[in-house]
Amino acid sequence: MEVQVKDVPIQSGLHKALKGNTSKMEADKWEELDLRAASAIRLCLAKNVLVNVQNLSSGKELWEKLEGLYQAKGILNQLLLKEQFHNLRMDDGTKISDYLSNLNYIISELESIEVKIDDEDKALRLILSLPPSYNHLKPVLINGKESLSFEEVATKIISEERRMKSDESTSSSSMLLTRSGANGKKIHAKNFSCWKCGMPGHLKRNCPGGAVSEKDSEASASNVSLV
Repeated sequence: MEVQVKDVPIQSGLHKALKGNTSKMEADKWEELDLRAASAIRLCLAKNVLVNVQNLSSGKELWEKLEGLYQAKGILNQLLLKEQFHNLRMDDGTKISDYLSNLNYIISELESIEVKIDDEDKALRLILSLPPSYNHLKPVLINGKESLSFEEVATKIISEERRMKSDESTSSSSMLLTRSGANGKKIHAKNFSCWKCGMPGHLKRNCPGGAVSEKDSEASASNVSLV
C-alpha cells in the first residue's frame, strides 16, 4: 500500500508536501500544494482506512498517520506478518496468479518494515503451500535441487496449472464426443469422418451443413470404428 499511495503524489508532482514546507514556499502556493497532496492520498484509500485519517487535512500529517498505522516496525506487527507468511495456504481451485499476488503482498509488507525474506525461503514457502492437487509436482520442484529460485518455481507451477487445465478440457471434450452405437458399444468421434462434408469429428446427421434423413444417419453410423 505504501508504494502505491506514495506514487500518486509523485506522479502529480505533489510529493514535496509529504515532508512539510521545508522549501519555505509562499504560503498561498504551499497551501494549494498541501491540499492537492492530501486529496490525492485520500482518493487512494479504502473506506475502512479513510475513517482513521478523516480529520487530518495536511498531506504530511496524513502520510505520517498512515505510516504509523500500517508500517509500524514493532515486534507485534512483525509477528503478525510472519504468521501470515508461514500460514498462507492455497485452496484447490484458486488461480496461481491470484495466490502469488497474496503471497507477494505479504512479502512486500514484511520487507517494508525491514524484514528480509530470502529468495529460497519464498520459493520453499510457495511449494509447501500448494494444495493436494499439486502434490505430484512438489518432489519435482525440490528433489535434487541445491538451491531454489522463487521465479523459477513460480514459472513451473504456472506451466503445470496450464497443463492441468488443458488435460481437463481434453477429457471433457472426449466425453462429449463419445456416443453409443446401435450394438451398445461406444463410438468415439475421433475415429470417424462425416460422409457429407468429409470432416472428422462428427456424424453426417450432426453435420453443420444441414439435417440428413434417418436412412443416411444409419449409414453414417455404420462407418465408424467401434471400441
